[in-house]
Amino acid sequence: MNLTIELPDDQAATYKAKATAQGLSVEAWLRKLAEGGGSSSSALDWSLCPAVERVPGKVGGAWVFKNTRMPVSVVFENLEDGLTIEELTKLYAGLTREQVQSVLDFAARSLASPAPGR
Repeated sequence: MNLTIELPDDQAATYKAKATAQGLSVEAWLRKLAEGGGSSSSALDWSLCPAVERVPGKVGGAWVFKNTRMPVSVVFENLEDGLTIEELTKLYAGLTREQVQSVLDFAARSLASPAPGR
């Protein structure tokens, strides 16, 4: 499977470096992000990401992009399937490139940081 994500060169290089540092391909790294970082002990704390929210009763309490009903997991699944950020923002009304980049940046920073107590 080929994964195509349209990002500025410097940002794409940063994500590739983060994936490589963990011994992963970019595709495997995105899969890890979609799964919340892997095991429950390394799951991302989405409450710290300003681009998302969890509202009881809204989309079953899933983490969604603020002011939308789009679950964060959908972005990772679609990127893994080869959609670009531009294609995502056209498919999902109300979703912006900035929101997607904010979530990708947050996930990258979170996975690069050591877990508390380690």
